Amino acid sequence: MYAYIEGTLAFLEEDRVVVDAGGIGYEIMIGQRDLVAIEGIGSHVRLYTYFQVSENGIGLYGFLQYEDKKFFEKLISVNGVGPKAGLAILGTLSVNDLKFAILGEDEKAITKAPGVGPKLAKRIILDLKDKVDLAEAYESRRSESTSDHITSIKNDVMMALTALGYSSSDALKALSMVEITEEMTEEDLLKATLRKMNV
Repeated sequence: MYAYIEGTLAFLEEDRVVVDAGGIGYEIMIGQRDLVAIEGIGSHVRLYTYFQVSENGIGLYGFLQYEDKKFFEKLISVNGVGPKAGLAILGTLSVNDLKFAILGEDEKAITKAPGVGPKLAKRIILDLKDKVDLAEAYESRRSESTSDHITSIKNDVMMALTALGYSSSDALKALSMVEITEEMTEEDLLKATLRKMNV
C-alpha cells in the first residue's frame, strides 16, 4: 500500500517512530539498528514500509534501506516468523550478516534476536538458504561503508546502556545528542553518551 513514507521525524520510542508527512503522523514500527541510525527528532527521514493487515489488527513497519524491507518480506514468508520477529532479527543483524548466518547455518547468530529460539532459527536457515546468493553476499560485504561501522557501534552502545539500566528512550535521546565521527570507537561513544545522560 505504501512504498515509503518521507517526512520529519516527530517522535521516537524504543520500537517505533512517528513521521510527519504532509501534516499526517504515521506511526511506524522499526528495528533497533535503524532506530540508532536515525539522526533524531526534527530530522528528515525516508522509511521504506511494509503494511500488514491481520486478524490482530494493522501495522506499519519501516526500514531505512530498501534491501532491508525486501529481506524482511523474505523472512516473514517463513512459517512462524511474524513481522515483529522479522523486525527483531533485522534489528539485531544487518541483512548482510543475516545472509552469511543463513549460508553458514549459524543458528547462534540468528538466536541473538529477541524472541528467536533455535527451532525458529533452523527453520529460517532451511527455508531461505536457497534464496540467498553467495556471490551477492560477498559483494555486499566488500562494499560496506563507514556508515555501517557507525551504525554498528551505536547499536552496541545502545545495548550497553540498556544493560546498565537506562531506558531505551533515554539512551536514544542521549545518543542523538552526541556528534559521532568515523574515528570513534565503541568505548569513546559510550563515554560521550554517558556524559549526555548526566547533563
